[in-house]
Amino acid sequence: MKKKALFVANTGFALFNFRIPLMKSLSEKGWSVIAVANDESDFTDKFSEEGIKFINISIDHKGKNPLADMALIWRLKALYNQESPTLVHHFTIKPVIFGSLAAKRAKVPVIVNTITGLGYVFNKGGLLMRTVIRLYKYALSGRPQVIFQNHDDYRLFLANHIIRKTNARIILGSGVNTEVICPRVTERSHNGMQFLLVSRMLWSKGVGEYVAAAEKIKKQNPGCSFIMAGGASGGGAKGNPDAIPEKWLRDAEARGIVTWLGRIPFHDVITQLDNSDVFVLPSYYPEGVPRSLIEAAAKGKPLITTDTPGCREVVIDGNNGFLTPPRDVNSLANCLLTFIQHPELIEKMGTASRKMAIDIFDERKVLDQTFQVYKDAGAPL
Repeated sequence: MKKKALFVANTGFALFNFRIPLMKSLSEKGWSVIAVANDESDFTDKFSEEGIKFINISIDHKGKNPLADMALIWRLKALYNQESPTLVHHFTIKPVIFGSLAAKRAKVPVIVNTITGLGYVFNKGGLLMRTVIRLYKYALSGRPQVIFQNHDDYRLFLANHIIRKTNARIILGSGVNTEVICPRVTERSHNGMQFLLVSRMLWSKGVGEYVAAAEKIKKQNPGCSFIMAGGASGGGAKGNPDAIPEKWLRDAEARGIVTWLGRIPFHDVITQLDNSDVFVLPSYYPEGVPRSLIEAAAKGKPLITTDTPGCREVVIDGNNGFLTPPRDVNSLANCLLTFIQHPELIEKMGTASRKMAIDIFDERKVLDQTFQVYKDAGAPL
């Protein structure tokens, strides 16, 4: 019987943008590989073009209805019974918890989970956090193997006795192809220093702090430019309160503080990285390791980010960039100013970033570590 693996996440976007190399590499080893997620943007065709089957399944990743969550367990169990996979690999909170419960009931031989970030539940504390901890303990007991993308999440799960140390591994990020994403010499289209932020336009990504720090810097250094790339999804009470209203972004641009490009294709992101001097991500969003930081490091850019879980994994303070306290505009502005006053640091720290990307975050290294987890869990690789 052909070996089969199912990869399960909240969204087709998450699997397609971050896990395609893993899925294709496993397929090249003779496995039948299936992606399972919400089909929010015609991912059936996108995965098909990569030679991977896609199954659409409804996962309400923001809902708190226990009946809906129980129904998700039974839907996943039915799917696992139907497909009879050798291996299931879950990503994001609900697939990890409810997918693991379903996989154990369906007697899937190998169950692997990746904790891609803790979400705001662990920041807020209270009853909801205690409930989620209990669910994690129940779901991750026994056979499931757990991959953490940063050391902070790993230590938190151990401290709360959610997992056994023998079932846990740290693999930093999802990896980038450092042969494709590499430094390129380009003709500068600007005279002053250019800073770049790439992220979703969320308050917790530090966009507000970036704009405030840019305003401080431009008063004394008007030749500097501050670029932002990333889509807005609307904010306010009716939408995601963490989303920045488009009007706020347009106003910041109209005042000449930043240039907001909106959501742009990945090849345009690469062009912006090539044209920029320093990459900035003042995020306090609870995630694994920000991929944008790894991509900027692979491009040989010095980095400014926050001393928070995930972000601190990519920067050695003073070596390949600077770490600032979250929500600290003055500290962020001082880091920006340091590069303006000492431009020789750009090449020095950029070289250190590139070395870190190759040594730690290279896609091939991440894939090899992931396959070792599969082997240790009993997958026939």
